[in-house]
Amino acid sequence: MSIRISGIAASAMIIAIASSASAETYEFRIGAGHPTGALWVGTIKDFFMPEVAKRVQEATGDTITWTEGFGGTVCKLGECLEAVESGLLDFADIEAAFEPSKLIASNFSYFVPFGSGDPVVAQKAAADVYESMPELAGVLADNYNQVYLGGSVVASYGLVTTFEWDNVDQLRGHKIAAAGPNLPWLDSTGVTGVQSTLAEAYTSLQTGVYEGWVMFADGVVGFKLNEVTKQFVDMHFGSVHTPLLTVNKDTFDGLPEEIQKILVEVGREWGAHTAKVVADKQAASVETLRETLKIVEPDEATRKAWADALPNIPKLRADEIDAAGQPGEAIYRYIDALKAVGHAFPRDWSAER
Repeated sequence: MSIRISGIAASAMIIAIASSASAETYEFRIGAGHPTGALWVGTIKDFFMPEVAKRVQEATGDTITWTEGFGGTVCKLGECLEAVESGLLDFADIEAAFEPSKLIASNFSYFVPFGSGDPVVAQKAAADVYESMPELAGVLADNYNQVYLGGSVVASYGLVTTFEWDNVDQLRGHKIAAAGPNLPWLDSTGVTGVQSTLAEAYTSLQTGVYEGWVMFADGVVGFKLNEVTKQFVDMHFGSVHTPLLTVNKDTFDGLPEEIQKILVEVGREWGAHTAKVVADKQAASVETLRETLKIVEPDEATRKAWADALPNIPKLRADEIDAAGQPGEAIYRYIDALKAVGHAFPRDWSAER
């Protein structure tokens, strides 16, 4: 009996040694232009990275290690698409808003003013667009050597300013910053739009380079813009789909199929998880801003008047996207997805198609 037990133990040891010997360690470089204080980057670090490592370990016995390059240490905003394309990074948060030409179609939600202010609803609608239009991910694969893993949203945009205002006419002549694709939201206000980044926002507002930001509440709180502003108008321009999580295609193609499947699975889950985090933070941030800023909630008539004064942004941008060889239809798929869950636009963009 003792000989038999010893034999079983020896066999188990041999199997364990063989299993250990065959296990792989994968070292990945991951980065973003924003720091981890940006919610969508924070969830990459706190959810995506550990969840991938855990599931790979459980499924294959392999080990995943990460080298972080967040906060612009490897690629600044507008540079991360090229960093992944070249292999400088294996994974990155690609901000569609800062790739207005190369990823013009992926900015589809920016081209639908007054979309849903609920980040969970907006993220689900955007994910549905990606699932129904593989050509969107195809732009990344075919043109920029990377695989789309998932996408998420930032909170609903409002307008924070260094001055107080009560009606849209009072904005005329002021300089207001935005990420870029949402600058046309200001076309009806008579302001001077300035493209900028959150990294520059505090100093620029403090020194008068510009006097406001089209920004979501948690961005105002996270980057302490409430220290240098006076009023936040919760315009409900909409929660938009801009953070994209991608992986270098060569890196992805060189991985076992089981690990590829985990990356895609967790990437999709990261998008939904981030939307919930953003929604919770959005509500808390508005309350935080009440402590230091005047908070204004415009009525539906004001929002409708603003929307009606805008050019037909969805149609103009859809035509522009088509002309660029990308799918402009994504804009109307997004509108339809929001309408399907009951979102009411202050202006019926589809009827003007």
